[in-house]
Amino acid sequence: MKSLLLACLLFTTTTCSVTEAAHKDTVYVCDSPNATRYHYKQNCRGLSNCSHRIIAMPLEKAQKSNLTLCKWER
Repeated sequence: MKSLLLACLLFTTTTCSVTEAAHKDTVYVCDSPNATRYHYKQNCRGLSNCSHRIIAMPLEKAQKSNLTLCKWER
């Protein structure tokens, strides 16, 4: 029984880590020419004033576009 619980715990921990790592590869940006920040969460408070559409993009592309992490998510 203990080994079954340990296996479940390890599986859950590994799955969560992989999901978080994959989640941080995609960021959200206000599709505005004046946008300066990227966001890890699509519903981030920093995106609430976006009057354009919100788009998803790879983190690497956002950083190459000189976008910086939202101050609410630091």
